[in-house]
Amino acid sequence: MTKHKFKITPFTNPSGTEVFRLSGTFNGKRIRENYSTREEAKNARQDYEIKHLNNEPEGRTLWTTLSPEENRDAVAAMSMLKAQASEYSLTFAVDYFLRNFRPPEREKDAQTAAQEYLDQRDRDAVRGFISDLQFKAIRSEMNWFKMVFGEQPVSSISIDAYRSYLEKPKQQPRSRRTPPRVTSLKTWNNRRGLLNTFCLFCVEKGYLAENPMVKIPKHKISKSRATAETLTADQVKALMKFLETYTGPPERKNTAAQPKGFLVPFFALALFAGVRPDWKHGEISKLQSSDIDFSTNIIRIEPRTSKVNEHRTIKIQPNLRAWLERYPLDQYPQIPPKNVDRILREVRQEFSLGHDVLRHTFISMTVGAFRSIGDAALQAGNSEAVIRKHYLDLKSVEEADAFWAIVPEGEKLPAMEKKDGRYVLKSQEAKK
Repeated sequence: MTKHKFKITPFTNPSGTEVFRLSGTFNGKRIRENYSTREEAKNARQDYEIKHLNNEPEGRTLWTTLSPEENRDAVAAMSMLKAQASEYSLTFAVDYFLRNFRPPEREKDAQTAAQEYLDQRDRDAVRGFISDLQFKAIRSEMNWFKMVFGEQPVSSISIDAYRSYLEKPKQQPRSRRTPPRVTSLKTWNNRRGLLNTFCLFCVEKGYLAENPMVKIPKHKISKSRATAETLTADQVKALMKFLETYTGPPERKNTAAQPKGFLVPFFALALFAGVRPDWKHGEISKLQSSDIDFSTNIIRIEPRTSKVNEHRTIKIQPNLRAWLERYPLDQYPQIPPKNVDRILREVRQEFSLGHDVLRHTFISMTVGAFRSIGDAALQAGNSEAVIRKHYLDLKSVEEADAFWAIVPEGEKLPAMEKKDGRYVLKSQEAKK
């Protein structure tokens, strides 16, 4: 392990800003300097160590064909090798450099390269190649990248600089009382993935000779997801009964309340069809009334709607049909026109609903009623392994049957039996 005369340690300023402190003694004078990144501190340490070595007593006087400038470069290079306690010679270092270094075809500063990449991904988002959510993450990362590296050439950003960049969260604590934030392993991997595609873009453009991110590995994360959170049939019944009379949060004066039942389609599609319920970017925000086919009792999730850009179909069970016929989408759009976030937040708080509990309930009730992991996986857009691991045996057949019998107030389903993953009328089967 290399021993350094000057030390680098993390330090939190009185303002709460996290920095890297360089400390040591140079020419009898104490050095204590702060730098915003570890890379900057390492560069400063190297400069001090080279100066320290250069200030040591001179050796011997030799005749050389080198110019004074070249001689100074050679001395500086040897000082750098000594500072790293390297056992290799200057000749070996130069030979290795000539055999392995490939300069970029074109020089481009970080700000310009990041903006070019951002413009390209913006066009991809407009064309539908990537989702709005993906582009939002890319834009956030590239804006931060531009701010950190500024006019520094992309080709000059070292592996350590990228590593330091990933280690440091985008937002630092504003108060000295707040402990420094730590980047989670998942966040590290996500940001590393965004930087990887950016660096591949730079390689393609000739701004980089090779992708530096291949030398920064992903963190291995232990996948230990627990059993999915779900609602009981009684909880769903109480929720839907509440929604039929709900008109929204307390409104301001001179503002009309929403019609009763205006939230029913949103919750019915999430609970009884498993449509992903993110109202900003999820499937429910993109679903159209034309995707619901009552002639075949099928909901089509097209690639433009699907989270994973794949087509799938969902069976409309009799109780879901009853809800959608009582509250049709052309009169009760699944996304309310105003105050969506506030309205959904109030209902979720009232019934303690997690973000995905509605969809989890649909999957577990589908498996419970029809005992088919494959059919549930196809309708939900998940793998069979995920269904088996998180949803199998969560609900009994009796509870699932009660769930699929929940209908609007005043309605009641006739006697049903199951066939091919559906509830069908017994009378219709008898006639056949």
